[in-house]
Amino acid sequence: MTTDPKDIVAGLEKKLGQLRENEYLPPELVRLVGGVARRQGEAQAAARFEVPDPAVLTSPEENLQGRPLLARESFPVDRDLARVLFEEFLNLLTELGGDLEEAAGVVRTARESGELDLEQALDAFLSGDDAWFAAFGQRTPNAPRVLNFLVQAALTPGLAAAAARLAEGLDLETPRQHGHCPVCGSLPLISNLEGKEGRRQVTCSFCRTSYRVRRLACPFCDHADPQGSRSFTVQEIPGYRVEVCDSCRSYMKTADFREMDRPSVPVLDDLESLPLDYLAQKQGFRRPTLSAWGF
Repeated sequence: MTTDPKDIVAGLEKKLGQLRENEYLPPELVRLVGGVARRQGEAQAAARFEVPDPAVLTSPEENLQGRPLLARESFPVDRDLARVLFEEFLNLLTELGGDLEEAAGVVRTARESGELDLEQALDAFLSGDDAWFAAFGQRTPNAPRVLNFLVQAALTPGLAAAAARLAEGLDLETPRQHGHCPVCGSLPLISNLEGKEGRRQVTCSFCRTSYRVRRLACPFCDHADPQGSRSFTVQEIPGYRVEVCDSCRSYMKTADFREMDRPSVPVLDDLESLPLDYLAQKQGFRRPTLSAWGF
């Protein structure tokens, strides 16, 4: 996986170009996600945070056994950056019109009146309190996840930057025996296959760390019996498949572009493969995490 900033930007733009050609994604959604993703890339490089004392981090031995380096609620956060990005992304929503503009107006009014405490919203996301966001979502019934989207999008660049610093020296190439993130302990968002042997990489839903897991094990419950898992594809969405686990009734989407001229940008792969979520859920499987965009 490339870490060169120029390559990352080039891959992002190529992926966004492919999304714009997609017939089932609303153009305004692609425009919004594109603007947010570009700004997040810039912001990640500018994030400022205090690195925790190594003494509070999990030892390498315990980490390999499944204990994360640092719990998500203890993660270093660039709150100043998050506040700036929250306002920028709120303005982006306002420019789109329709239900998103209306929902953005509700959020803005709540902020200005003091009914919405942004610090409380940031804390709710960091602690994984989705019920808090669901309660606010009743105010924006036509776009109930809009506040979650804004907070997650605002925090992610700083969290990703902190995770990259924390993970320095950590072995992320040895397949983990547990599917959760070795840095923060959160569940993975999406997986992709790399190399001739099809190494399975997953992306953390919280801090965006990419790490290797066992190819045939469920990343959610660690069930490794091939008879309890299976996958299916949709012809109209080449390069993607859904892997389902009959043990925990969960599913994970996987991107496999090894024989295709397509870049893998996990958060955009997640959006491009959205129809597979509907298909898996229709068959009774659930996704243990929210999407990369808060819904």
